[in-house]
Parts: sequence; C-alpha cells; structure tokens
Amino acid sequence: MRRLAWNERSDARANARRVLPEMMAGYFASVRKALKAKPSPANLHRIRLASKKVRYTLELFQSCYGPKFDERMKALKGVQTALGDVNDAVTAEQLIVDLMPQSPRRKALRGYLKKRAAEKAEEFRVHWMEQFDAAGQEKLWLEFLRGRG
Repeated sequence: MRRLAWNERSDARANARRVLPEMMAGYFASVRKALKAKPSPANLHRIRLASKKVRYTLELFQSCYGPKFDERMKALKGVQTALGDVNDAVTAEQLIVDLMPQSPRRKALRGYLKKRAAEKAEEFRVHWMEQFDAAGQEKLWLEFLRGRG
C-alpha cells in the first residue's frame, strides 16, 4: 500500500473520509493480488501484517465514524483471526523443527501442523471470498469510510 497524504488544513474526520477509503481499496486490491498467486500458508503472513496495519489504522479514527464502526471492525477482525490461525500452525511447525531436531515424534508433529496450516489457509481463502470480499463488500467498506454508509 502506498503512503497517503494528510491535509493539515482539514480536521481528522475530513482527512479520514478522504484517505481511509483509498487505503482500504488498496488493501482489497493487494489481498486479491496475493491470493491470485496462491501463496503458501507461510506466505499468508504478509496479508496478516497488512490486515493488522489496516485495522489498527482504522481504530485510530473510531471517533470519526458512527455506531456501524464496530460492525465493520468485527468483519476485519474475522480476517485477522483466520490469518492468525494459519500463522499459529506455521509458527508451531517451525518451533518443532528448531526444538525437536532428533525427536522421533518430529515428523508426525510437523505433518500434522503442515496439514493444519493448509486447512486454516483454505478456511481463510473461503472466508475472504465468501464473506469479507463477497460481492458488494468492498463498496460497502468504501462508502462507510467516506461517511455515506
């Protein structure tokens, strides 16, 4: 995502309504592009970091939006949770490699965690396509962030 310019002459609400929709559109585009490349579970970590950045940025401007803010954030937290589940399995698998180099159970544990990471990655992809990025969802986000939704 590219850096967006803040207008010092405008208040936070006006800046948020101008800048945040562009940030969110970039987020949708970057995740779609990443998912087209069919990333491995480990490579979904970049999407996780982008999701955290978007969420935390939006949370800074909670006071600029009405009661629907929490509903919108709940949807974004769902994306983060799904990606966190993937990352947990990937990280645990790497810990097994590092901490159990000679263990006879290592292969079985790694196999289980790789399978779990793949399953969680697929759950994320389904969640993204069927819920967060379902038809019309990006438009809803952008209209909300522009103060029209």
